Amino acid sequence: MFIKRNEFRLFFSVPIMVVISSIPMTAGAQGNVLEEIVVTAQKRESALQDTPIAMSAFSGDELDRAGAIDAFNLSDLIPNLHVGTEGARDAVFITIRGVSQTDRRNAADPTTAFHVDGAYVPRMSGISSYFYDVERLEVLRGPQGTLYGRNSTSGVVNVITNKPNLDNFGYNGELTVGDFGLTSLKGMINAPLSDNVGARVAWVKTDRDGYRDNGPLVTADGDDADELGIRGHLLWDISDNSSLLLSADMYRRTGVGAVGAATGCPTCNRTVGRGANGDLNTTGFRDNSDDNLKIEFNHSFGDFDFAYLGSSRQHDRDYYMDSDNTAVYSSLLIEPFASESTSHELRFTSNFDGPFNFIAGGYYLDEEINSDFDVRPQHISGMVLSVRFVDIDMTIESEALFLNTTYDISDRLTLTAGVRTTDDEKDKGGVNNPANPTAGSYQLVSFVGLGPVAPIFPRAQVSNPSWSETTGKVGLDFALDADTLIYGSVGTGYKAGGFNRGSSDPLNKASSPRVNNLVVFNPETITAYEGGIKKTYRDGQARLNGSLFSYDYKDLQQGVVRSIGGILVNTTINAAQATIWGAELEGTWLFGESGSANLALGYLNTEFDEFIGLDEPLTDGADNLDVSGNELINAPDITATLVLVPKVWNLSKGTLTPRLQFHYESDSWTRPHNAPQDRRESYTKTDFSLFYESNDERWYADAWVRNIEDADVRTYGSCGQSLQGASGTPKEVRGCASMFAAPRTFGVTAGFRF
Repeated sequence: MFIKRNEFRLFFSVPIMVVISSIPMTAGAQGNVLEEIVVTAQKRESALQDTPIAMSAFSGDELDRAGAIDAFNLSDLIPNLHVGTEGARDAVFITIRGVSQTDRRNAADPTTAFHVDGAYVPRMSGISSYFYDVERLEVLRGPQGTLYGRNSTSGVVNVITNKPNLDNFGYNGELTVGDFGLTSLKGMINAPLSDNVGARVAWVKTDRDGYRDNGPLVTADGDDADELGIRGHLLWDISDNSSLLLSADMYRRTGVGAVGAATGCPTCNRTVGRGANGDLNTTGFRDNSDDNLKIEFNHSFGDFDFAYLGSSRQHDRDYYMDSDNTAVYSSLLIEPFASESTSHELRFTSNFDGPFNFIAGGYYLDEEINSDFDVRPQHISGMVLSVRFVDIDMTIESEALFLNTTYDISDRLTLTAGVRTTDDEKDKGGVNNPANPTAGSYQLVSFVGLGPVAPIFPRAQVSNPSWSETTGKVGLDFALDADTLIYGSVGTGYKAGGFNRGSSDPLNKASSPRVNNLVVFNPETITAYEGGIKKTYRDGQARLNGSLFSYDYKDLQQGVVRSIGGILVNTTINAAQATIWGAELEGTWLFGESGSANLALGYLNTEFDEFIGLDEPLTDGADNLDVSGNELINAPDITATLVLVPKVWNLSKGTLTPRLQFHYESDSWTRPHNAPQDRRESYTKTDFSLFYESNDERWYADAWVRNIEDADVRTYGSCGQSLQGASGTPKEVRGCASMFAAPRTFGVTAGFRF
């Protein structure tokens, strides 16, 4: 008997739903129940178990106990989620259910929309700075848009910070010390200024030596930390119906920053891993800053609530790094960068007593980018090239209207329907003037210290594409009983297209070789089918949530490396189609007198149904490859996390809590080529901590060790040539580089709360 793909998914999914709904939970912690988790994923407060979408939610305390001090630790907590980085821009890429961002350039849109207190963060190179003084983290899996201001194809991450408490003055402080010279100071002051005005200020300062030994030729280790973050909130409860929240935060990062490590590949002589013989000949540096302002106004009119959320963000970075990842060549990467963005969101949320309710809103984003991206590869002649892409007033605009409605068909059955219209426009900022190509964005190729390598340089970079798309979602949820919710939905997601710098569109040639009309790539779209169940057992002592999903993924944007005129260039192309399907299971159990266990399990099956046009820079003539049938990147078949607290010991003056966290990921790929050098090996990562807290909860201490196995966990991989300017370069100058997560670390945290 042969089972077709869709039939197999149905065959696979139905029994899981039945099993989850019928599992008996026979063990429980006597007298204890799980705390109700309240989320705002649907732009109104609801219990996690009553919210008919696949999502994970963690309190700030849970994140602290898990050591989730930045975005990278989310991979250890959430099923089918992977977080990677790319060293040049300190960019963070969040992959959810195999939907990943691979375009690393400045105009690229992320597939995962990252928010802080509901405000969209367009540049993913600063998002790890927000994980302090956190109230809650919410992660929504699957395309979003009918509820959130910015479109996303993979999901939404929303960091919700602690706001001022108008009732009590309070303060806290925390010190962490650990190996690699780690010291971290955190603190908070909360002050009611009057009966209806309050302020809260929080900060974090972290210093750490680098994880990566860069060898004897440079003065400092890579992957270090020198960071400062400060956040302030001012809350004014204007009346019983109105409130105004003003927020500001700043972040500074200096030091060497992230570096790549040369990693082995079959066609080259470089077989280096993290920290082993990874010599560089250039000491890099980072000088990054973020300055953000936000205003949030809420007013209730009775039958509906009005909300306005405005945000202004300034993100600057300046970096200098060794781009060939060896001590043999003199390739560099340099970029001063500045992004200024504003966003506005208006929402009307109904509070009708009847069966029908809605959320309607509008969203606008405007971003301006100025940068000088200067990649300096060593030429085969021995000289160093300078390939510059200068962006002058490049702009990104996005406008959207969205509507989400719910209708209670009965006391137990609810219909949800939503729609969104989006208009996107991106302008490279170039000027179509051959006499003055540097009047706007332009490209310049030269040898360092010399003029342009050809009379056609510099070239103006011209492109101003726009796109419009309508997306939506329809779903049903049904309460089987007071403890069981089942739901199903069909939704679509969309991400705008873009342009390839340094390219020349053969179908839209400029009138002069000093002007490039850039090649434009298409938007990507997803149609997502999902079903799930959320069930509470044993009178609130256990929860088990499961979901099944299938994606039709079209025109996915894939960042690739291509050789153009003997120079390797990062380019984005559209893979025609891919299919993703899988399952997730999350559970929490209380057992014994004080024990608890948490499980997060994910399964993924991904495949490029059609993908022609990939180049392999490691092999001569391996161009325009057909990789149909390959797996998507950053998409392991299995992800699993088990968190176990066997018992909480009651001492005379406090409690002692052991916590064991075990994480496993199966093999995955860092490039769509799925070549041996792209394999990200399966690994396990085990963390352990021992947490003491005084009976009055004012004092605490935590001794911890993370990544006990000292696993080499690759978070990013790329391949190319270390010498530029000629085809048929020797195998010895071709290789691959990777980024790695932290090795084994240990330390002690101590703090107070008043």
